[in-house]
Amino acid sequence: MPYAEKLTQIESLRNIIDQYGPISNDLLKKINYKFRLEWNYTSNSMEGNSLTKQETRSVMVGNITVGGKPMKDILEMKGHDDLISDILKMSKGELNISEKRIKEIHKAIVHEDDPAKQKMIGKWKLDPNYLYNYKQERFDFVAPGDVEDAMHQLINWLNGEKDKISRQANDAMHPVTLAFEFHLKYITVHPFHDGNGRTARILTNIILIAYGLPPIYITETEKKLYYQYLADIQGYGGEPDLFYDFMADRLIRSMELVIDAIEGRTIEEPDDLKKKLSLLKKQLGQDPNSRVEIRYSNDAVANAIKKSIIPLTEIWENKLRNFDALFKSREIRVSASNLTRKGIEANKTLNDFCQGMLTSIMKSAVKVTDVRIRCNFKNLRTIDKELNINGGEINVQFHDHLYEIIYSGANQSITKLYDQFLTEAEIESITDSIGNWAFNEIEEIVAREK
Repeated sequence: MPYAEKLTQIESLRNIIDQYGPISNDLLKKINYKFRLEWNYTSNSMEGNSLTKQETRSVMVGNITVGGKPMKDILEMKGHDDLISDILKMSKGELNISEKRIKEIHKAIVHEDDPAKQKMIGKWKLDPNYLYNYKQERFDFVAPGDVEDAMHQLINWLNGEKDKISRQANDAMHPVTLAFEFHLKYITVHPFHDGNGRTARILTNIILIAYGLPPIYITETEKKLYYQYLADIQGYGGEPDLFYDFMADRLIRSMELVIDAIEGRTIEEPDDLKKKLSLLKKQLGQDPNSRVEIRYSNDAVANAIKKSIIPLTEIWENKLRNFDALFKSREIRVSASNLTRKGIEANKTLNDFCQGMLTSIMKSAVKVTDVRIRCNFKNLRTIDKELNINGGEINVQFHDHLYEIIYSGANQSITKLYDQFLTEAEIESITDSIGNWAFNEIEEIVAREK
């Protein structure tokens, strides 16, 4: 989609948000927390901060003792969060970016252990800075002696464009384009010794928020493209539209996140709740890895069958099919304590029966203490004699606190708590063990009968 069309989409999303009216304080806190977390974590990690997302969350609630991490990283994250917490409280129209404010932002988000570098915080750079881009070619930013004039011109340009938007001048640019173009111009100056990327993203979001739009963030998987677009524009005269298009997608994501929250859809990652609970446990002095014990119940048994036994029997049945050509028929019998014993019909799979047993357990108040699955091969094709050969067995016993899986071919069983389930590797190991055991049984009978 061309950039111009994305601007139209952004306006459409803005209208949808506006139609819902004022956002409640509770919902606004939830939305802003999500933006704080993503903005803090992604912007700082792009610049080499070592804190994980969970550690970022921990710092956001006031924990500055994240174990094993540099204090510089912790303090920079804390300063960044304090700053953007204030920015997110901005009202529409509060676009006040000055050279003084940019230096104050830098002071808030940069921490240096080296006394010499501490003197550089909040001041324009005194030494040249450069980078090697994705083509491993050097790009030099504006020389130190030219920074003051360049920043003065940049602020004047911003204020001039802001005035055009206010007057609705014919040549006024879209506020979104203003934010993105400012980003490009600022990054090319690179006015500080460090922290330029973080500062650029903060200033860009200040412009967006001032025009009633949510902040954007750039994830780990997106940063490579972000840097590539910047490098193409700075070093090779690339058109800015690709960069604008990329940034517009990030803004559209943020606007859709706001709409999701308003309409009651989750805006958290699948593991966000787990991480927040872990953090809360730490704050309360509890072991975050402690677990609530799940004891025997029909629900617990049904869950173990669904997540351990059915996946196990599916793989086992696939491996049993490898033996079928040797025999005239195969029979599998499945039984559960206190439930009717059944055999597998010719057109039914083991999975079919297990699903039926699962339904019976869920509907029944009968206590199931074990499930037994046994395979019998009937009549080897090369031997004119009726022979029933044991093809292996799985026995699952359900105890008060755990369940135990006992199977042919192993000297020991596998034991699981009711909230633990077989892994793919464990399933492979169990079914291979049963298969090898069955092969040895068949080979022994063949040798004896011939």
